[in-house]
Amino acid sequence: MHDIVESLKRQREQVLQSTGDEMLRRHTSLLEIAVISLHNRLVNRMAPDSEKFRAGGAVVALDAFARGLVGPDDTVELLLLRTETLAGYENWKDEIARPLEEAGWKVRFREATVRNILERVPAELPFFFDLLEARYISGNRDLLESLEDALDAFVEEHRGFLIDHLHVSLKERRALLEHPENWLEPNLIKNPGGLEDITSIRALCRIVLGIRCFEDAIFQGFLTRPEVDRLQQAEKLYLRLLSLLHSVAANGSGVLRFHDQERLAEKLGYPARSGFLPVETFMKDVYQHFHDVHGVSAEFCERLQDSGRFAVEGGEEKPSFPLEEGLEVQSGKIVVHPSRYPASAGAVVHLFVAAAKHRIGFASSTRQWIRHHSNLVETAAGDPKARDEFLELVRCDSPELPVIRRFYNYGLLQGIIPESASVHGLVQHDAFHIYPVHEHHLRTLSVIKRLLQGDYEDSEPELTEMARSVSDPTCLYLAALLHDVGKSAGRDHALHGGEMIPSIARRLGLEPEWSDMVQFLVAQHLLLIDTAAMRDLADQEMLTQCALLIGDPERLQLLLLLSFADMNATGPKAEEKWRETPVRELYDRLLYILEKGEPSDQSIADRLQRIKAQVQREVQDLVTPEELEDHFSQLPPRYLLAMPPEAVGRHLRMELELNRSGEVPVWEVQTSDGTAEITLMSPEMPGLVANTAGIFTLHDLDIRGAQVFTKKNGMVLLIFRCRMREGAGITCDWKALRDDMKRLLQGRLALDYRIAAHAAQQGPSARSVPSTPSQVLIDNESTRYYTILEVYSTDRPGLLYTITRTLMDLQVRIFVAKITTKVDQVADIFYIKTHEGKKVTDPEQMEEIRRALIFWLDGPASDRDAPH
Repeated sequence: MHDIVESLKRQREQVLQSTGDEMLRRHTSLLEIAVISLHNRLVNRMAPDSEKFRAGGAVVALDAFARGLVGPDDTVELLLLRTETLAGYENWKDEIARPLEEAGWKVRFREATVRNILERVPAELPFFFDLLEARYISGNRDLLESLEDALDAFVEEHRGFLIDHLHVSLKERRALLEHPENWLEPNLIKNPGGLEDITSIRALCRIVLGIRCFEDAIFQGFLTRPEVDRLQQAEKLYLRLLSLLHSVAANGSGVLRFHDQERLAEKLGYPARSGFLPVETFMKDVYQHFHDVHGVSAEFCERLQDSGRFAVEGGEEKPSFPLEEGLEVQSGKIVVHPSRYPASAGAVVHLFVAAAKHRIGFASSTRQWIRHHSNLVETAAGDPKARDEFLELVRCDSPELPVIRRFYNYGLLQGIIPESASVHGLVQHDAFHIYPVHEHHLRTLSVIKRLLQGDYEDSEPELTEMARSVSDPTCLYLAALLHDVGKSAGRDHALHGGEMIPSIARRLGLEPEWSDMVQFLVAQHLLLIDTAAMRDLADQEMLTQCALLIGDPERLQLLLLLSFADMNATGPKAEEKWRETPVRELYDRLLYILEKGEPSDQSIADRLQRIKAQVQREVQDLVTPEELEDHFSQLPPRYLLAMPPEAVGRHLRMELELNRSGEVPVWEVQTSDGTAEITLMSPEMPGLVANTAGIFTLHDLDIRGAQVFTKKNGMVLLIFRCRMREGAGITCDWKALRDDMKRLLQGRLALDYRIAAHAAQQGPSARSVPSTPSQVLIDNESTRYYTILEVYSTDRPGLLYTITRTLMDLQVRIFVAKITTKVDQVADIFYIKTHEGKKVTDPEQMEEIRRALIFWLDGPASDRDAPH
């Protein structure tokens, strides 16, 4: 036995040197030969009962081994099928399993008679479906045939129950796509288009059609050769990936976890391409196979339903009526009469328009007619009839997009817009962009249609009203369907996509005005969300530049609607970003400029007078008009443009309280829905912003934005917008926070030490090394009065404190801080000046800022150009 085990080990190691499909085939062949040899060896040792033993049992392969695609780290599923009379050989399973296990395989060996199996089947349906694909390995072949006859009898008796079970499982798998995490980390087995879809097709072939292989399904017209090829290619890929997940990541769940995706891409040798990571190319392949299998599964089930052998849900009578020349509706589905419906690209697309308008599907013969003539669409880019019908399809399909999705699944969208092919299945490997680009496009279009339908009326009443006021949403629909088409080029996808639109628009026959509108929406679809998240909305110069770029209120309106749809179709983090980012405030300010022009000196003066009058009414019991006028004369203009009158009055009361009490600083906290706005009033002192940010870090406040205003008399106003720590019943201890701030100002609290100790208590994830290198950008062009500093880094406790402390060391003053997400990193944006109140333009200081920040954010190894 020792020699046998050693020989199997050597052969197994040789097979592991193979790659790809060859490895799986060679490995399965080795296993099969090993099992046969071990079984024959066992039979020979049973003399004089060898023939009795051989006739009394059969070794049968199950699961991946049965399909001939078992990986080296997969569990080898074996069944000993025996007669009722075979007894007294209790140890024979070990004689086969033990050598395999000692050679490195994991083996699961079951033993049962045909009667045992039939008793177990009703309670163990997964085992039953495995048995439908069982494959003979060694022993008495008649036993397996007896089992198959028994299974056929069971199917005959319980066909309806089994079909219902498969249909429920199919619906449960499709429901998985309603949860974003199943897109980010798909399950190779359970996701729609995964391995269970393929095994379900096999099971339905056996249960419904009484056939045992895909070839017979082709012969009977339920599958096509290209469809079977896609199923088999996907199955090989999935089984190979499952084997790698076992060996590389000790992951037997079938879930492609986020960090495992990179490891598999590396193991499989995927190369980096310009603008794309290896893992992104790898996951593109995975999603394309998911899409292919899902499409084949849906089409196969429809063919079964059309044949009357797979009735589901209902069975109510559906309408039949003439539709138009060459078309009629039979039992709720469109039927084509080829002799009266000439084939053309436009005629093919028109069928989808008819289906969308009447909310009906296609008969099996019609789907076959479409596929037969799909090449007409694939070669008809620019065909007037086809393009007009396509635009009508985009307009008339319902928000769920059942017909557009079928149009896409049939590959017809790529015929109308060939550029869409390059982003099919394309992903960004981050937790922000959940969906492949093609799915994101469809979801964005769906959100736009849902807005128009009123689905967001409760949560977004103003946007809903705005959407309904759009006289013709065609440009908006097209922009939704194409806005990320430029991602095929990698970086700067919005601008690249905008450059692609004119040629697309020409083929679609768009008028120049529509072409310009779609190009603008695609090229600038990030403008509002990025500006609102990363720029100071009190910067009048910036607002004027944005307004000039947009041009008119109609473009601004459509851009806002597209921004909302884009964020709500990207994933949970993007939805959260939309809620937290003042996009609507930016929209209102830009709309004012576009409708009334840039504010004149007189209009600004009039606004200040209105603010003064309102503030006077609120604080007339505390200050005289003369004192209020003196207060206003010391305020920075940016403050007056940014603050509503009630806030100005509130801040004045805080300053008066500070002067009266002498307590430094004076605090005000307003909380709502897990967020807090914290306002501090203090005399100017070194490191005030950094120290406050550090204290907030100690108390688990996630700073999302900050504004700093300094009066001429040296009084400083800090306004922080924070998220409080998540968790049931968790609230901030505001008194403890104030006490810590007081101790810090008194020199009784070592802030760096406290933050480091606090991070250590949070566990390794809080102190993990950033996986993406930090970036520091310094911009002196975007605004006349400030330098804009952009810092992109992985989020962690104390990040804002680290940045602000570094800027304090360099005597840089912060006037505005905005914190937002940028894909998987945090973007900290600062409007800064030197301690002299000037822009940061000295090259040496700019380089020192960059080096110092990179050093503290990413560690010493990141600063290759550090001074010696």
